Amino acid sequence: MQSTPIVLVAIVLFGAAMVRAFDEKEAMAKLMETAEGCLAEVGASDADLQDMIKKQPASTYAGKCLRACVMKNFGLLGANGKLDTEAAHEKAKQYTGNDPAKLKVALEIGDTCSAITVPDDHCEAAEAYGMCFKSEAKKHGLI
Repeated sequence: MQSTPIVLVAIVLFGAAMVRAFDEKEAMAKLMETAEGCLAEVGASDADLQDMIKKQPASTYAGKCLRACVMKNFGLLGANGKLDTEAAHEKAKQYTGNDPAKLKVALEIGDTCSAITVPDDHCEAAEAYGMCFKSEAKKHGLI
């Protein structure tokens, strides 16, 4: 996933970070804790983690799997490798404080990206979703 603090966590943390509707330090701490737990699980390196933190495309397959692991741990990527839109909507509400304007943008990004066709491979799917999140955030003027 071409990540953001969404990714990672994908849409929600990304969208919420962009609209600044939550404690960004707390969210980043949770993201880092989750990502560090995923490093060994997927065989990713510190460089893969740095790519994710810097919102760069994954440079290795393990980096893509790191993003998938993070998304799964946040409940955003389902067992089928697809975005769990119901979970994403709940996270969006949580991280936007139910602010109607901010929630609308987060939900629009999530809905748009959940509709894209992604590979069956969960790691590749996470990368595709990340690229979508970043593209949609740009369209909404968030980055």
